[in-house]
Amino acid sequence: MLFSRKKDVNYFKILGQMAGCAQKAATQLDEMLNNYINIKAKAKAIYDIEHEADKLLHSLTRELNRAFVTPIDREDLLAIGNGIDSITDAIEDVANSFDTFSIANVQSEALDMSKIIMETCNTLAEVVKEFELFRSSKKLNELIIEVNRLEEEGDMLYRSTLKKLYKNNGLSVLDIIKWKEIYDFMERILDTCEDVANLIEGTVLKNR
Repeated sequence: MLFSRKKDVNYFKILGQMAGCAQKAATQLDEMLNNYINIKAKAKAIYDIEHEADKLLHSLTRELNRAFVTPIDREDLLAIGNGIDSITDAIEDVANSFDTFSIANVQSEALDMSKIIMETCNTLAEVVKEFELFRSSKKLNELIIEVNRLEEEGDMLYRSTLKKLYKNNGLSVLDIIKWKEIYDFMERILDTCEDVANLIEGTVLKNR
């Protein structure tokens, strides 16, 4: 009697699906802020994406625990997976903040930050796609550099936005606190994207 061999798990594919969730959540957040209606329902849609990402992370963890041999260190694969999941978590935090804080109008700086977040998540998804081909990829390094560049652009916007926010501009103290927390969440998304890109870069260097 012949037994079929279990098909090898493609961990890179799972990571790619997780990066796709982050990309989709960032796009949904940008749409929410640019078309600022039905906020509760739109925040719930981003929660659903985050839940999908969580299931993918559980799948990745389960398969890594079962595996006898992995293409690269399982600790590195898991760290990258956790990092990507944290991006989607942070995007959900931003969406929930607009709902929880009952924000009436979106500041232009939040729209600018959201655009950078979407561009960064799109670029990171390309990084993860190229990661599977890291031994032959011609684009991986330049994509990682682009994630770093976008994070720096976002960091500069974050600092200038906080400076403007603290000048008050007619906002109440409570509103300043609300917006500070939202911008902190938005900046965390970009920081985490850069962390994941750097984790991938370090993993590539270890395995070349």
